[in-house]
Amino acid sequence: MRKLLVIGTGGTISCVNGENGLEPSFPVSELIARINVPCDIQTEQLFNIDSTNMTPRHWEQLARRIRERYDEFDGFVITHGTDTMAYAAASLACLIQNSRKPIVFTGSMLPMTAENSDAPKNLRDAIVFAADERAFGVKLVFSGTVYDGKYVSKSDSSVSTPFPFCETDSGTLEKLDIFLAQESTQKHDGKTRFYEHLSDDVFLVKLIPGQRLYVPENAKAVILESYGAGGVPDYLLGEVAELTNKGVYVIIATQCAYGGTRLYEYEVGRYAAKVCPLLETGKMTIEYAAAKARWALAHSNGYDEFKKMFTTEVDGL
Repeated sequence: MRKLLVIGTGGTISCVNGENGLEPSFPVSELIARINVPCDIQTEQLFNIDSTNMTPRHWEQLARRIRERYDEFDGFVITHGTDTMAYAAASLACLIQNSRKPIVFTGSMLPMTAENSDAPKNLRDAIVFAADERAFGVKLVFSGTVYDGKYVSKSDSSVSTPFPFCETDSGTLEKLDIFLAQESTQKHDGKTRFYEHLSDDVFLVKLIPGQRLYVPENAKAVILESYGAGGVPDYLLGEVAELTNKGVYVIIATQCAYGGTRLYEYEVGRYAAKVCPLLETGKMTIEYAAAKARWALAHSNGYDEFKKMFTTEVDGL
C-alpha cells in the first residue's frame, strides 16, 4: 500500500465562518477523516492560514519539510488556498526539481463543511493521483483535472465555477480518469534536486499606457509585464537602460494569457533588446516567471548564470 504525507497549510478547504468571514480553522487531520482513501496516510499541519498571507518563506519551509521526509513517503499532498496556489506550485517546482515522487497541490472553492462542497472530491482525487505509482513531479489536482504545477494560473474567483484554474499552452493538462485508465505514462528520469531559498528582490511592474517605471531601490530583478508579444515603449527605454546599467536584470513578460512573448518580432522589442540586455518569459505564466526569477536570483552569481538558470526549464538543468 502506498504511503502518503498530507500537509495542511490552510485555505478555503479548511475554513469555517467566523465573525469577519471565512477563516482557516479545520486541521488537515479532520479533513482526511471526512473522506475514504485507499492508502496509508499521515498528516502534518504546517500552517493554517489564508493563502493571501502566503510568502516565499512559507514555501521554503514547505519545501524543506518535504525534503526532510522525502525518503519516508511515496508521495505528498498539500492542501492550500486557491488564491496563491499557482505561485506555491511554481515555487515548489523550482525548489524541488525533477521529483521522482508526486508533490500534489489541491484545495477547494467551498469549505469542506459547506453544502455541495467540492473539497471532498478534490482532496480524494489528489490522494488517488499521488498514490498512483506512475505519478511524479509537482502537480495541481482540481475538479478532476491534473495540471502541470509550473504552468497554471487562477483564472476565476467565483465560488460557483468548477474550474477556477487555467493552464497555458506550454503545460500538460490531463483528466484524472484518463490518467488512471492508461496502461502507462511518461516515466520519471533523472536525479531529484533540492534548493533552499527564494530571493525577495524580484519585483513585477505591470504597464499601462503612459506609465513611468517605478522600481524599489533593492530590486535586483524586474519583470516588466508589457503588451502583446512583448516590447518596451520608447518613452521607457531610458529608464530600462538605467536599470540594466545598475545591474538590475530586466525580464519582459506579456499581459496576454496565451501565446507568450516574442521579443524580436516587433521593432519595439528588437530595438529595446539592442539598447540593453533583456530576458523574456516566453510562455511562462507570471507565477512561474516570478518563482523562477526568485530561485535563479537566490542561487546564481552574476548575469550569465542567472540568464542560464532563468531560460532553461527547471527539470532540464
